[in-house]
Amino acid sequence: LAGAVAIPASSALHAGLTRLPPMAGAGLATPFGVNAAQVLSVDGGSLALAAVLVVPSLRTAATGARGRRELLARSGADLLLVALACVGWWQLRDQPAGSGSPVDAVRVLAPALLLIAGSAVTLRLVWPALRVVERLAARARGLTVPLAAFEAARRPQAVAAGLLIGLGCAAATYGIGFDATWQRSQQDQADLSVGTDLALTLTAPAAAGQGREIGAATGGEVSPATDRGIAVGQWLGGAGDPPRLIAVDTTRAGALLRGRLNDGRTWNAVGAALAPPGRADGVPVPAGAALSLIGKATGATPLTVTPRLLLQDETGLRTPCTGAPVPLDGKAHRLPDCATAEGLRLVAVSLPFAVETGNVGTGYSDALAEFPAGDSRVAVTLTVTGTGSEASPWTATSAGPVPGQLGNPAVALTATSAGTELKMTTTVALKGPPDAARTLVATAFPAQGPVPVAVSARFAGEAGVKRGSRLDLTVGLTPVQVRVAEVLPAVPSAPGAAAVLADFDALSRALAVSGDFDMPVDAWWVGRPVRADVAELRLGAVTTRASETARLTGGPLKAGLPAVLRLLVPAAVLLMLAGLVLHVTFDLRARAVEVARLRGLGMTRREIRTVLLGQHAGILLRLRAAGALVGALATRVVAPLLVRSDTGAAPVPEVLPVWPWAAEAVLLIGLPAGCALAVSAVVVVQARRADAAYLRVTS
Repeated sequence: LAGAVAIPASSALHAGLTRLPPMAGAGLATPFGVNAAQVLSVDGGSLALAAVLVVPSLRTAATGARGRRELLARSGADLLLVALACVGWWQLRDQPAGSGSPVDAVRVLAPALLLIAGSAVTLRLVWPALRVVERLAARARGLTVPLAAFEAARRPQAVAAGLLIGLGCAAATYGIGFDATWQRSQQDQADLSVGTDLALTLTAPAAAGQGREIGAATGGEVSPATDRGIAVGQWLGGAGDPPRLIAVDTTRAGALLRGRLNDGRTWNAVGAALAPPGRADGVPVPAGAALSLIGKATGATPLTVTPRLLLQDETGLRTPCTGAPVPLDGKAHRLPDCATAEGLRLVAVSLPFAVETGNVGTGYSDALAEFPAGDSRVAVTLTVTGTGSEASPWTATSAGPVPGQLGNPAVALTATSAGTELKMTTTVALKGPPDAARTLVATAFPAQGPVPVAVSARFAGEAGVKRGSRLDLTVGLTPVQVRVAEVLPAVPSAPGAAAVLADFDALSRALAVSGDFDMPVDAWWVGRPVRADVAELRLGAVTTRASETARLTGGPLKAGLPAVLRLLVPAAVLLMLAGLVLHVTFDLRARAVEVARLRGLGMTRREIRTVLLGQHAGILLRLRAAGALVGALATRVVAPLLVRSDTGAAPVPEVLPVWPWAAEAVLLIGLPAGCALAVSAVVVVQARRADAAYLRVTS
């Protein structure tokens, strides 16, 4: 009869669940229907349950009582369950990621075995605990408490339904804990996969002022970001998996970076270790400001310079602006319109000097010819109109790879009535091949040493580095020396990859000092956005933590798990309550004569109800506590091993078991209330029949 009812009921329940989120949103809604596998599983389970329940009952009725041999057999069954649970846990722990069939028997049976074995073992511990309570109750002066304790400790049938009650409580608490663990892991994976709250992957090079538009559209903290493959010395990584470089403004790491750190550190602490000291203020360049350049060379050889400016906007984005070759003839030459946005600041200037070629009579039209010997003292003044005076220190260096081609580079910042003047001087050595580097670089920041970076644990393991190690990264075509300052479990937006995390400003400074103003920008990262209205800007693909979390938790492959877990908890509670009511009813009916005798001895119905409630409460509270401990153990030991990423691999970051105290407290408080209500109803009904007439009839 139960099987006949269960088949259509389970089909209707399944059809209803598929029409609720998240399964409905994943397109998994299915109509009502019955299939052969369902019929076989339900009927087979019904027959197996009947065999388990009926055969021992018949055997007990035939033999009269349990003997030592049966008790030993049951103890052996407990040990067998524990051994099977240990084997299941061991296989889960050592199972390779991505292995197994779509329905993995190990992943299905291991949690069930652990819950059943734990409930069976803890059930054996209830009996000694009741014996202790019995000894303590013997010291009481009244009759109610000792009688309740004696009955609870001396009636083996009082714990006949203990396995069902403990298992139901364990399954309910485990279902809540596993759901919280799974949801937390999906959120952690989404956080680390995106790396920030909102990532805008660019389809075109970033432009000055673009960050302001994105900030206005999102209302969050905006930073340019670099995310691309790099070479580390001669190491190019594994096949098809090169090391990745992630660069972002780490001075705001707490607002921008997302991803869990398991070692107690915060992203603010990591960012502080990577950020460069001080800010690069530079020279303000108002929108539409005119820029001009005047240069003089003392040598007889005519020289030209092709000025290249590095401008920084409010978000930290640095964009180069290159002018046409300018002869060093002492005349003012207007530079291109570089101030195309508000809030720009000039932070670096590159002046590559070259012999003026193509002039008639100079004799230097051949690019492969040797330059005449001698030096030329050069002075170049860059004027930015419409700006005031700022005390901003500048540094002048000679860019490699042959820095000795320039001697005594210097830079000075002065304010005039026309604007701000940046005066740069150096001595150009006219020797060597024409393509020898003769580049003066003036920056609003000092030349720094190796750039501090953080590397992922995989990078550290494969490259054999640790804190303090120094490496050479090739960013574009420019080598940059870095120093490993931190080793992280994983780098944001590069989960599981051999990745390097650097500060965008520090890396840009290192490139600029080398004369490379082309800092790669692949995306914009936005922290703590209040809205996501960036799609209309048509700058590239937008990914958010919320959308990635929804994809991981609501996709067709994973939407069924939350639905199953939400069904498991109420099903376990209902099963436990049903077993409790059946057990109490059977026990009280079996003790009807006993209760009637107590009534005949002069006990009131209230006292009898107190004894019965105390007896069952003493057992049920311990069974629920034992079940909660088993559920917590299963959540701690098994739940993290069952979680996988969307590709079937081990999730990154590592799964941490979650015990949701609020939800578990509601369950553990609600269960005693429901059990007390069910037991009270049965006890009240049975206690009313406890009178002398019932005693005479049953005698």
